[in-house]
Amino acid sequence: MNRPIKVSCMPLKLLYSVILTAFLGVHPFHVSVTDIEHNPDTQSLQISQRIFIDDLEQGLKKHYNMEYVDTYNPTDAAKLDSLIGEYLKSKVFILLEGKQVEFTFLGSEVESDARWCYYEVEGVPAIKEAEVTNVTLMEVFEDQQNIIHFKSGKKQRSYKLDRDTKHYTFNFTK
Repeated sequence: MNRPIKVSCMPLKLLYSVILTAFLGVHPFHVSVTDIEHNPDTQSLQISQRIFIDDLEQGLKKHYNMEYVDTYNPTDAAKLDSLIGEYLKSKVFILLEGKQVEFTFLGSEVESDARWCYYEVEGVPAIKEAEVTNVTLMEVFEDQQNIIHFKSGKKQRSYKLDRDTKHYTFNFTK
């Protein structure tokens, strides 16, 4: 017995929204996601930050007062990484046990509509408390949110930073 297939409009609307968003190269929100993981073997913080390509482009253009920058397929990848690294060093700050630490920018790579940026902090045998400030792209987008996932040992903490809350202290003693 053949029954007519009932198609809901909601999935179609969602599909059209996704296709339209992909076609236009825009997205309806501004967010970056930063994963920080303490590696006790190497005594380091390994950090990766996912930023939408078009948003990063706007941030770099504004920060460096540039007319054009290609964050998707740059002609000089090393120069782009240098720009990104310096930009992030002016936007991301980490305090461990109340002392600011410097990170080394390792590079970046494109994945789909985003660029993964990698950096690390060396000389970190253990973590009790870490304050993270992340104001990446907040100078460009009023609604910018920077989500931080911080893992130390078996404990993972997450927090969303925005214009009202630009830093957060992660405590791993509890």
